[in-house]
Amino acid sequence: MSFYGLPRKDLSGVMSGLQSVEDIYEKTDLSTFMHDNLVALMRNQHFFNDTPFTTAVIGNAENDRDTAKIWRLHTCCWAARTALALDGNFVECGTYKGFYASVIAQYLRFDTLQNKFYLFDTFEGLSPNWSSEKERIQADPGYEWDGTYDDVLNRFSIYSNFQVVKGVVPEVFDDVLPERIAFLHLDLNAAAAETAAAERLLPQLLDGAIVVLDDFGRQEQNDLCYAHLEWWGQQGQTILELPTGQGLVVYRQSY
Repeated sequence: MSFYGLPRKDLSGVMSGLQSVEDIYEKTDLSTFMHDNLVALMRNQHFFNDTPFTTAVIGNAENDRDTAKIWRLHTCCWAARTALALDGNFVECGTYKGFYASVIAQYLRFDTLQNKFYLFDTFEGLSPNWSSEKERIQADPGYEWDGTYDDVLNRFSIYSNFQVVKGVVPEVFDDVLPERIAFLHLDLNAAAAETAAAERLLPQLLDGAIVVLDDFGRQEQNDLCYAHLEWWGQQGQTILELPTGQGLVVYRQSY
């Protein structure tokens, strides 16, 4: 189980209670999923039977906290695979160590594709120009940046169609601006940065492009949620909130 957000003394009680629930369901061979702040009961979880997917997750995970994100990764891989129907490129803003992108790349066998995958990050933490103090206090302590940029360059060096770009989003788009975007993953942990990125990249989104907002449904990211609701609503687009904590947009130019 992987849960967070509560004080440790309260979290231990939650974990104990959930373990009791899991035990009850397992006695009658009913499924449970209790990871990544998500509790789901009696779900098919068919993605566990997708061997290329689970192999990609396990093979790229560094620890149990990574593997706990498997339902989020299922969303990303579904979105990326769906985006292959479009003749466009892939973009991730906020890549950190490249875990999500590496799972997608292995799952889709990106080395065999003509699409290009752009990975953007400061590799130094949240920019004060594009985040609030609250967002920086919430996000930065959980990241380790020493050597991360070089590690990510090395991680994706096996792919000729990956470009790792170090810089502040959205300012970095003045130097590198992806065109014809079929898949966009926004995971910057900052409302201003993510909506500004969406603003800059909107003209490059293909009709039918899939956009995944990693933190849209998470209660601790409430400001980010409402910033996206307002911004995408102004574009005539709607966001599907997922139980994983993500948001999903299927972009339509005609709306």
